[in-house]
Amino acid sequence: MITYHALGYYSLYGIPLALLVTRLAPAGSTARRITARITLAALLLVAATVALSY
Repeated sequence: MITYHALGYYSLYGIPLALLVTRLAPAGSTARRITARITLAALLLVAATVALSY
């Protein structure tokens, strides 16, 4: 079960790493597109979880 504490650590360490990988991947590559979409989905998941918790 994922908790808010774990969600915070996943977003603290995972999202900046994903942004770094996105930045280092060549422009227009499949890896860059996939990583950017996954990062956006993770940010939206964190935002929705925080918004729905109040």
